Amino acid sequence: MWLVLDHFSRTLIDAGFANAILLSVVVVAVVFTRQPARRVVLAQTGVYAALVMFPLVTFNTSLRVYPVDWFLRTGLVPPPLTPEPDEFDLVGPLLPGSTGRPAPRGRPPASQAEWPSGERLVRVATLLYLAGAATGLAWFGLGLWGFRRLLGRSSEASPETRRVFDELIADLERSPPQPDLRVSAWLRSPVLGGVTRPTIVIPAEVEEPDVDRDALRLILLHELAHADRGDAWFNALAALAQIFWFFLPHLWWLRAQLRIDQEFLADRKAAGPLGETTHYARWLVGLSSGRASRALATRRLDPGAAATARPWSGRSFDTPMLQRIAMLLYCPFVVEPRPPRWFATGVPTAFMLAAVALSTFRILAPVDPSVLIHEAQPRDPLVRTFQVPEFVVEPARPGEGGPDSSYSLLLPLPAAFSLQAEIEASPRALAQIRIAGCPLLPEAEALAILADPASKAVEPSRHVYTLRREYRNLKAGLDGREFDLDPKILADSHWLTITPAADDTATIRKLLVNW
Repeated sequence: MWLVLDHFSRTLIDAGFANAILLSVVVVAVVFTRQPARRVVLAQTGVYAALVMFPLVTFNTSLRVYPVDWFLRTGLVPPPLTPEPDEFDLVGPLLPGSTGRPAPRGRPPASQAEWPSGERLVRVATLLYLAGAATGLAWFGLGLWGFRRLLGRSSEASPETRRVFDELIADLERSPPQPDLRVSAWLRSPVLGGVTRPTIVIPAEVEEPDVDRDALRLILLHELAHADRGDAWFNALAALAQIFWFFLPHLWWLRAQLRIDQEFLADRKAAGPLGETTHYARWLVGLSSGRASRALATRRLDPGAAATARPWSGRSFDTPMLQRIAMLLYCPFVVEPRPPRWFATGVPTAFMLAAVALSTFRILAPVDPSVLIHEAQPRDPLVRTFQVPEFVVEPARPGEGGPDSSYSLLLPLPAAFSLQAEIEASPRALAQIRIAGCPLLPEAEALAILADPASKAVEPSRHVYTLRREYRNLKAGLDGREFDLDPKILADSHWLTITPAADDTATIRKLLVNW
């Protein structure tokens, strides 16, 4: 389980590092872009990049770039910052002596023998991240459930409201499917929700007889503008991105700006001609200033009362609302309803290509099945290796049976590793030699060779042996023929050992261990 968690934590760190760089560029681009439609495209691109970055890092195993190692090699990082070598790292094989070759007793601490320093801190941080993401997903699911319950407790719109809604649909010439319209007494402001089928829910007080039909028309126009741009389902994607990367402040800021820009565009479309912006701005102020002011914003007022009514007096509206009012009344430039085609296509493409490039960055040593199964790549400086050019395995002395007769190489066996070696030995030696307690041949084949007297006359030949320890699997192979081994074989093998044959000498060349 720890190995899976370590693999996930390294992928999360790499993806978070790449996302932080890319989203920083997106934030700067949003700050220096004034058109709301273009800002929405930039924010949406940042959300898409954040959602796909983790899969990109997970499946991009063919190309890896190590910026930290590059800084170390170029001298930009002082040498004291370079991690000190672990005291249990390989120092070479223990040469055989005249009194035998006993293996080291006991097992080295896992934190020193198997994991780099700081691994416990990374694990704790990853577990805290999983807890935070799970809490966010639960809150997101609760919001979906709450909206479905709101729809269940809502009612059909009145015939008059439905008539106004249908007229707007016809005037806008919207293509189907059309959003649904519901009325709820539990709402204080109109909302648009739903991912598969958008639904507009308006407060019940809007349907009262003295409500101004123009105010109802503005409400429906505003929500239809959101539906036309697909804001409901994309806000759900933005919420998921914020949940998965809640520790990145970029997404919190981008999501807030995205909501404001979406409101800008919906306001401009709902206000329509220039002459209606003042009326629409008055309605916005009243809608945001409490129940009494909302009533003033939607009901018909007589001229005498209108002169003294100040729905915003004694209260201040929040900054996003102030920005919306300013954009309606004092916008110094012409607002684009939609971004140019070159911008809507070129900018997302450029940022997605940058996301693919950033997904190749690696910060920590990889715990990656591809590194364990295949030969380590030349650009993997953080992958540890151990090599023995040549090792002569002499027969065990008479009376030296069992594991104490094994050659011991001072390498603590990692939790996952791959081993490869060229072995020059006779069939009888192959049947008896053990590496880390693992046989070179399947048990049935080894017993058949030892029981055959003719096998003693067969000359030694060269073979290629592989041994792979993965998450819960242990596989060995000889000359391309792979067979499974019981993982419990390594339960008591804490060091890399070589058990010799009883009466044959063998030579092991190019012993290579990657982990």
